[in-house]
Amino acid sequence: MRRLLLLFFVLISLNMGAQSISELTPEFIKNSGYYFWGQSAVCDSYENAEKNATKAMFKNIVNMGEFDLIEFGTDRDEHVEKIIESFKFRIDNNKYKKIIDIENDIKNDEYSCLVYISKEDVDELCNDRTQELQRRYKLAQMKEEDGIMVDALREYYWALMICVAHPQGNKLTVDVNGEELHAYTYLYDHIADVLDSFTFAISKDNPGEIHDDGISVILNVRSYDNDVSELKVKYHNGLDNRISTTVRNGKLQLEIANTEVDKIDLQIEYDFAHELVAHHGMKVIMDNVDKVILKRNVRKEIDVKPYLKYFKGADQIKIGEVAAGTSLKENEKYYLAVMQNIETAFRAQNYSSVRQYFTPEAYAMLDTLVTSAKVSVVGMQEYKFLELDNRTMCYDIDMKFEFRNHASFIREVVFRFDNNTRLISSLAFRLSSIAENDITSKSKWPAECRLSLISFLEDYQTAYALKRYDYLESIFSDDALIIVGHIVEKPKTEMTDRKELNLPTKEVELIKMNKNQYFERMSNVFNSQEYINIRFTETVFTKQKSSSDEGKNGEDIFGVRLLQEYTSATYGDVGYLFLMVDLRDKLRPVIHVRAWQPDKTDINTLVGLKDIK
Repeated sequence: MRRLLLLFFVLISLNMGAQSISELTPEFIKNSGYYFWGQSAVCDSYENAEKNATKAMFKNIVNMGEFDLIEFGTDRDEHVEKIIESFKFRIDNNKYKKIIDIENDIKNDEYSCLVYISKEDVDELCNDRTQELQRRYKLAQMKEEDGIMVDALREYYWALMICVAHPQGNKLTVDVNGEELHAYTYLYDHIADVLDSFTFAISKDNPGEIHDDGISVILNVRSYDNDVSELKVKYHNGLDNRISTTVRNGKLQLEIANTEVDKIDLQIEYDFAHELVAHHGMKVIMDNVDKVILKRNVRKEIDVKPYLKYFKGADQIKIGEVAAGTSLKENEKYYLAVMQNIETAFRAQNYSSVRQYFTPEAYAMLDTLVTSAKVSVVGMQEYKFLELDNRTMCYDIDMKFEFRNHASFIREVVFRFDNNTRLISSLAFRLSSIAENDITSKSKWPAECRLSLISFLEDYQTAYALKRYDYLESIFSDDALIIVGHIVEKPKTEMTDRKELNLPTKEVELIKMNKNQYFERMSNVFNSQEYINIRFTETVFTKQKSSSDEGKNGEDIFGVRLLQEYTSATYGDVGYLFLMVDLRDKLRPVIHVRAWQPDKTDINTLVGLKDIK
């Protein structure tokens, strides 16, 4: 069997023979050449002994290993130490790191130990990092092919950082149209092309607003022919502060404390540090290894001066209308008037003045929205109305949410009217354009069916942000199959549920729950977390084939697979979420199956509608 290249040192072909772990002695570990090791002096506690021995082991790895590094101006020895440190969180896992007590005199508080790791295990860790590079590179290519350039940028840059954090980074390659190219060089150059694809433009029709103390600039952000979402940028706000904000569905609003600004300098945040909480392995790398500083196409200069004459003052802002040439039904004319009143109240931040247009439940949702952050209306609105069953949906009001740490984002908020009461019965965050387009592109599905699915997913993602426990509990069937997942740092264990689903054991804990267990857990999460944010990408939708059941069919039974990024105040993960959703009763959706699987899972093995009997 061909041995893989040992990435920390020159390959040594050795046979350990029949010696078992139980027979290992400190002398054999030190002299065999099979291990990296470190031994502590006598310490006053076992914890200090282990700590000092581990430190010595890491020093030996640094001194004994051979490296072929990506070097970009940092001190080489320091760079090596940082790379080794980036492996520490896995080496410290007892699957790899082993301990032998040398001297333990509890009575006299004297402790010493030897800590070691096999070179084969080090080899495994390094090859895992190589595989992670290839995984992220392939994912970046897929995202770029689909036109999702923000996600492509993230994966390309993180792949670049893996090259930097790899002991043999200078030897790594990637496949580019059938040709193996130097990974770091190609990624560095290609990222510049991705950054160049992002365009930021001011429209004469809706450039922004002018205030007594500054201006609000509205930018349309695109990459090739697609609206950009979830791209973070920094800019100077005119008050000696650099503000971080987020592009949402092709729109970006900048607040500048200067009414005579000529140009605005934007800087794209290409490291995606705000998403690292959901990617522990990458977070460890980024926290330890010096980041690659990109220089090409990172900054975008926006020429504002030619557009200042088109900016509207507060008394000139035109309240939103429907698109020109749109004919409205009588009830929609009434709903438009309501939305205009709501928009006026929002701009004045006088939310209670429009309470009469909401049901108590819907107003409670509004109250949660406006008390969680500073809320403002972004630009001039253009309303669109769609009717579904006995509801009329208004798309939408663009709202900016600002938080204490200067972070902000724009959400498109959808308002749903009950046609019987003519009151707003619910509101929700609009789906990303990617997810929405994936549904609307199903041209063979009835329009009513597609709108129902969109509404359901809007409600589902919004319910977590608003912590709507009662709503979520109501949409799960009493006998729902629920599989939850949690990223952990632990050695492999035997888990029945994981085996049945053919899922990897590494760093993932999967638990099968019933409804009561799941919602007890959810209640604890909602009570302990300041915020929860869910983002859906890579959406795939399937429909159950028709069946003969007293004239009924399964055409409104959906299998929904989404790549879910979950972030809360203390935890984050990324994985594939599968929902089996019954939408035969459009007003009462039912979830029969919820299954979460890690994003490292082979997409062909994911749970889907095909697996449900």
